[in-house]
Amino acid sequence: MKKMTLLTGLVAAVVATAYSVSGTYARYTSTFEGSDSARVAKWAFSINDENVTANNNFTFDLFKTINDTKDGQDEKDVAKGTDENIIAPGTQGEFTIKLANSSEVNAEYSINYTVGNTSSIPVEFSLNGTDWLTDMTQLNVTDQAINMNGGEATVKVLWRWSFERGTEEADKETNNTFDTTLGIDGTATITVTATITATQVD
Repeated sequence: MKKMTLLTGLVAAVVATAYSVSGTYARYTSTFEGSDSARVAKWAFSINDENVTANNNFTFDLFKTINDTKDGQDEKDVAKGTDENIIAPGTQGEFTIKLANSSEVNAEYSINYTVGNTSSIPVEFSLNGTDWLTDMTQLNVTDQAINMNGGEATVKVLWRWSFERGTEEADKETNNTFDTTLGIDGTATITVTATITATQVD
């Protein structure tokens, strides 16, 4: 009887111990979370102080200010047009294209000129006033850097219709006859288009 009682007490003790251990068991638990966000960089350009990013068009006054090639002063010997510009031998002028990159990315720009001149009006173009070209496409600009956040670039182009062309008298006479023919007709026009392309730098 004593032996049986001892065994019962031992079993009870083991059970009690096991319960005590399971009741104090624990584990580590942690929850971590991280996030980030980004905004698309702004892309914005202005030409001649006009925001052109949305409409893709701009205007420039190539023939608006017409000067005399003789002294560079305001032209007084050729009539001024009201709703159109009028040029003649002995007139000249210039225009400026000012670009500003207000984007948040660096960029490059290119300028391509197209001239509509079916009557071959002998207008010449120059960047420095010394070297004159009849082919305006030779003044094209390609892949020029313009930095973000206010980077600027300015391109000035000069034009002229020389009052007298040629070095030999025969050439001068031929050119005068050609110019006179244009004047008698009085309908010939010249149109210059500048296409500007801005490209993000990778």
